[in-house]
This record gives sequence, C-alpha cells and structure tokens, in this order.
Amino acid sequence: MMIITTKPLNQNRMKTAVEWLVQQLWNEGYFPYGVPEDIVERADKMFENQIMDAYWDGGQDIPLTEERCKQYYNETFKSE
Repeated sequence: MMIITTKPLNQNRMKTAVEWLVQQLWNEGYFPYGVPEDIVERADKMFENQIMDAYWDGGQDIPLTEERCKQYYNETFKSE
C-alpha cells in the first residue's frame, strides 16, 4: 500500500491527472489505508506515454527525438 499525502507541488511543474484523482479519492476517504501503489504506478506510466506521444505528434522541436519527448515530460511533470 502507498500512503498518499498532500504535499506542495514544485512551482515549476504541473499536477498530473493521476495525482489529482488520487488526492481527491484520498480526501473523500475512499482509501483510508492508502492507495494501491501498483495501480498508481501503472496510471502514471500511461499518462507519461500519452504526454510524450502528444509532444511527438505536435512536432514542436527540430530535431524531434524520443529523448526530447522524455525531457519535456520530466521538465513539466516531475519534481526535482
């Protein structure tokens, strides 16, 4: 089990939909003993892949590489 606590986000990153949903479920008492970690990790990975695919499809950078898509995701959604 993973215990999710509310913590301030780094001002340079956005909250993911997964983080928001887990926080809402936690606040409403749906998971009084924590949120299953494997489910959260799978949802986070799906979200990461969706963001990287969208960045790739948008073609904002030249040259566009898979590494640049990963870098964009980390800069936008990961705390340091």
